[in-house]
Amino acid sequence: MISLDRGLLGAGGSGDVLERHKKYADRAGHLDIIVFAGPKYSESQAAPNLRIFPTRSSKLSHFQKAVKIALNLNRDQPYNLLVTQEFTAPAGLKIKKILNLPWIINIHSMFFTRQWLGFNPIAWYLLFLIRKAVRHADGFRVNNNDIRNKLLQWKIQKPILVQPTPIDITRFKIKDLRFKNNNSRVKVLYVGRLSAEKNAGLLIRAFKNLKGDYELQIVGKGQGENELKRFAADDLRIYFLGQRSSDELPEIFRSADIFVLSSNTESFGQVLLQAAAAGCAIIATATPGAKTILDNPESGILVPIGDQKALERALTNFLTKRFEREYWSQKAREMADKYDAAAGLDRTLMFWQEVANAKNTKGNAKNAK
Repeated sequence: MISLDRGLLGAGGSGDVLERHKKYADRAGHLDIIVFAGPKYSESQAAPNLRIFPTRSSKLSHFQKAVKIALNLNRDQPYNLLVTQEFTAPAGLKIKKILNLPWIINIHSMFFTRQWLGFNPIAWYLLFLIRKAVRHADGFRVNNNDIRNKLLQWKIQKPILVQPTPIDITRFKIKDLRFKNNNSRVKVLYVGRLSAEKNAGLLIRAFKNLKGDYELQIVGKGQGENELKRFAADDLRIYFLGQRSSDELPEIFRSADIFVLSSNTESFGQVLLQAAAAGCAIIATATPGAKTILDNPESGILVPIGDQKALERALTNFLTKRFEREYWSQKAREMADKYDAAAGLDRTLMFWQEVANAKNTKGNAKNAK
C-alpha cells in the first residue's frame, strides 16, 4: 500500500487509522505500507504482519523513492496486490508496469473539482498525472457516488466499490440523550482543518449574526487559523480550542448540542458520523460526502454550499427550539447506529480479494494460450 497518511507513522490527529490498518493486515495476511513523508520519520513495525516505511524524501522525490522502496521489498517478499491513494497513483502506475501486480486505487477526495484545482498549476498537473494513471488500475474504492460518477464519465470500465473509509465510532456514542441538552448554554461545535476549503468562516459569520447566550467551539488548526481568530475576536461566545487528540474528541463531541460542517468540498466527512454517534443535531453544507452520510433527509439538515442565510436559518431553528434540536439529535444517533465499521472492513477486504483473483485468473488464462 502507498499512502499519504502520516498518522500511520505517529503524526498527530491520526484517529483510528493505525488500528484500522492492523485489521487490514490481519485479514490480508501481511501488509506493507509506504508513506510519503520527510526525513524525520522512521520505519515502524506496527504489528508482526504490518510494516510501515516512510519515503524519508522531499516532496519532489516522494514518487521516485516510493517506487524504489516497493521494488526492494518485493524482492524479499513478492506481493499479490497493490493499493494506492489517488495522489500516489503515479507511483502506483510505475510499480504496476514493472511488477504486473493487480492494482486498486482508493479515491478519498474530490481532486477533480475546480474548487480544489483553482488556479494552481501544480494541482492541474497532478490531475493530469492521476487521470493518466487511473486508466491502468484494476479496481477502485471510492468514498461517494459523485466520485464513482466521475470515473464513469472518464469511461473507466473497471470494478468500482462505493465504500466510505470504515471508521470506529463506538467511543463517541452517548449513553443517554436525555442528559444531552441540560446545560443552560447551548453549544455549537465545529471540528476540522482551518483551511479555505473547510470554510469555517461561513459558520463564524452566520453565528455572529445570531443573538443569544450560545457558544461556538472550534476545534482544529490550519493556515487560516489566525485570520479566523481575528475575525471572531469581537464575539466572546466563540472559543478556539486548538487541535485536540483522538482521546479528547469523544467528550468534546458529547458535550456539544449542534454540530456544523460548513465545507465547500467534502468527499466523506467522518466527523459527521462522530457527531451523530455523540447525539448532536447536525447541519452540513450539501457536499458529496455530507450527502452520502446524510442520505436520509431526516438524518440531518443540508444547506446549499456557501449559503450563509440558509445556515443562519438552520442554526436559529436548532438554537431556539429545544424540541427540534432533540428530535434531530435522536435522528442523527439512529443514523450512526447503521454504520458498521466491521462490515465496511469486510466489504473492502472482499473487494481486494476479488480484484486480485480476477487479475491472476486473467493472467493465468493468457499464459495458458
